[in-house]
Order: sequence, then C-alpha cells, then structure tokens
Amino acid sequence: MKEGRTLPVIQPAPDAGLSRRAALQSLAAGLGASIAVPGLAEASDHPVHKHVAAVAEQTRKPGAAGKPAPAYKPTTLDAHQFATVVVLSELIVPGAKASGSPEFLDKLLTVESAETRRRFISALGAFEGAALKSKQKPFKDLTEADQIALLTEASTGQPSRSPVFWKKGDPIPVPAPAAGPMTLRDHFDHIKGWVSGIYFASEPGLKELGYTGNVFHEKYPDCEHDGKHA
Repeated sequence: MKEGRTLPVIQPAPDAGLSRRAALQSLAAGLGASIAVPGLAEASDHPVHKHVAAVAEQTRKPGAAGKPAPAYKPTTLDAHQFATVVVLSELIVPGAKASGSPEFLDKLLTVESAETRRRFISALGAFEGAALKSKQKPFKDLTEADQIALLTEASTGQPSRSPVFWKKGDPIPVPAPAAGPMTLRDHFDHIKGWVSGIYFASEPGLKELGYTGNVFHEKYPDCEHDGKHA
C-alpha cells in the first residue's frame, strides 16, 4: 500500500519524556520539505505535516552499543491500541515496525493537541469496530488474510469528501466539504497519513525512495530511460 513520496529525514524513535521542542528536533536531521500525499482526503491539513516539515538540530543520543533496546512502553496509547497500531503500520507500509515508526507515532501524539489524539484514536476505533462486527475479534487478533481484506475494503471505499491531489507548481488546494459522515476510508487515510509520513521520513524509508545522502538525483540508480520521473 506504499505510494511514492518525498519527505525529510527523521530519527524514528526519540527518547521517552520528550517535550514538544525535543520531538520536533528529533524529526529533523538536516532536511526540510513539504510532503505530498496523493489521494489523501486530508492532505492539506493532516497533523503529521507540521512535524515532518520541521527543521531543527537533531539531538537524540544513540543507545549504548551492544545493548538491546528495552521494551517500548506507550506514552499516549494504551497497550491494546499500540499493538493495533503496530499491526496496522506494518500492513500499510511494510518495514514500518522495524523502523520504529509506531513508537515515534505514539510519541508525536503525546505532544499533539487533545483533539488530534482523539481523531487518531477514533480512526483506530473504527477499525476495531469493523473487525468486531465482521469477525467478532479485535483487529490485531484477526488472521493476516482477514486484516488485509479489511484494509483493502477500507482503502478502496468511498471517502466522505473528494481526495486532494497536488503537484509542484499548483496552488495549494482547499479540501471540499465532507459529503456525509466519516467513512472507514477516511479513517484509513488518516492512519496512513501518519504512518507513511513518519516511515518515509525515517532513514529506512528515505533509502527506499532512493536517497543515498545527496539532496537530489539527476537519475535514479538502475532506472535509466529517456522519459521523465513524475
């Protein structure tokens, strides 16, 4: 369910007990950029934007070499919610779990507004409710096949408002008003915005997009042709 994006570098899991300033510092490692999330209904106002666009000095200290990281204890989500985020993140963007994206997402929510936290938890609850209605089990306890089937249903469903598409040079679009109540597609897009925004701004995600330490490429490795990259 990955889509191409261009995002800044962040370190995926800052230390516990961080302030809003420290969280934003951890989000930046030398690159600042806006993000474009094609098809995301909330593309112009998704709360992850202001985080991945922040530019600040990177301050996170690495852990002691050779010592395994302690088990992560969520600071915003409860244990069940966090476990659901881990499963959803990995299904939406394979590699998100290993990159530390779920942990970083939880920490960002800690320094976000109460309304932003409610919005995210509401999106999680929508998937939980859909899983319980369909299979009488929490989402995280469904078989992988059932989880994928539910995500496929959500990602191909109708959003409550028209998706926003933007490309460089175009004016910033204003999202159309919602045509009705929020749908499962809306909740999927909201979670996908958080997960993909964080993952593709992490070192593994940026490398996956072809970043090798340069600001830009004249051409992509192993992708040489006469056409232009969109």
